Amino acid sequence: MNDLEMPLVSIITPSFNQAAFIEETIESVRMQDYPYIEHIVVDGGSTDGTQEILKKYSDSGDRFRYISEPDRGQSDAINKGLKMAKGEIIGWLNSDDTYFLGSVSKAVNALKEHPEWAMVYGNAYHIDENSKNMNSYPVQPFDRQALFQFCIISQPAAFVRKNIFETVGGVDETLDFCMDYDLWMRISKDYSIGYISDYLANSRLHSACKSVVHIVDKGFPEIIKSSIKHYGTVANDWLCHYLEHHSKIGLFWYVNLFKKYEILGTSPEVSDMNRYSDLWVPPNFRISIQSGLQNPPAILLIKGRNHILDKMSATVSVNNDGLQNYTIPKREFVIEIPIHSNVPNTVVEIVSNKHVVPSELGISSDTRSLSFLVEQVIPLSAEEYKFYNEFQKGPLYASAWIQKNRNPIPEL
Repeated sequence: MNDLEMPLVSIITPSFNQAAFIEETIESVRMQDYPYIEHIVVDGGSTDGTQEILKKYSDSGDRFRYISEPDRGQSDAINKGLKMAKGEIIGWLNSDDTYFLGSVSKAVNALKEHPEWAMVYGNAYHIDENSKNMNSYPVQPFDRQALFQFCIISQPAAFVRKNIFETVGGVDETLDFCMDYDLWMRISKDYSIGYISDYLANSRLHSACKSVVHIVDKGFPEIIKSSIKHYGTVANDWLCHYLEHHSKIGLFWYVNLFKKYEILGTSPEVSDMNRYSDLWVPPNFRISIQSGLQNPPAILLIKGRNHILDKMSATVSVNNDGLQNYTIPKREFVIEIPIHSNVPNTVVEIVSNKHVVPSELGISSDTRSLSFLVEQVIPLSAEEYKFYNEFQKGPLYASAWIQKNRNPIPEL
């Protein structure tokens, strides 16, 4: 490849308080044998010594540029760098990741040999905070079905043609965790993606990195949201991976997440209730549930706390019918109320046999009649209730149930 055929490659590094790793990242770019590289670091205003490290490289001419200013996070930083980039090919290297020697040359050669490819990626390792190899990232040759089932592309090992990056709208700034996965899905809708079997990069995992800290609370909801957006559904592989490896966040977290994204079909919803804003409920606690006729509520979960009244009980009716009696223990509790309703609007009434008025007890000036605290009110369809029961046996049971009973069909 002669000089006229060698496109400029822009490496964009979003950065914020990564002084422990960013110099190794920069050096891995500087050590590349490909001569036409500009490295753009977009720093979010670090205060840990990162800016002093960046200043050391500021005399590198066109090969290195940086800005340091407050931003709206990693996605915003990437898009800033994309606007600054002059190259035809974009590499995205986070401030704790590194390239292997020759990685840029291999990527450029692959894109030159395959002009039909919008991007190319290779293999990658996970490394720890001491740069020791942990394992290989689960990369696979590209297939859109495989991408639906899991993120088979390691972000630091990917190189994208700039015009494609811009055409699809850059990185989605509403995402804070799986913006790379979302990008691959968007590109693959209309363009070809290539794969080479060489190892190109290291993706670092350490105690402070986002991929570790927020892998569940932010990562999983974003994966579900993005997959539904681009495929119409989410793969069982994703659901089972999180259930099996990240169950400690709890059953109710998963139940609410699955309801929000209707993972198990249309989900019944609470349309109204007279619970107070501080979670206390009156002696006559009323809940209205709205549902479709195909997925009516099968059970109502009441997750609450009683820390005042002894020997408390409640009588429950559904649509003014079928009285059921429940004990309200003096502790945290979960009540499961069966609901046999074939109407779109179901009303559940829970009437307690005891209540307190805080002002009468001298606790406060509160004159309300209060029975107990209700943290969550969750109506479940029959399928959701089956999942709930399987999870209580253990996350592996829930995972096996998902694989057996859910059949997602992606829009490829």
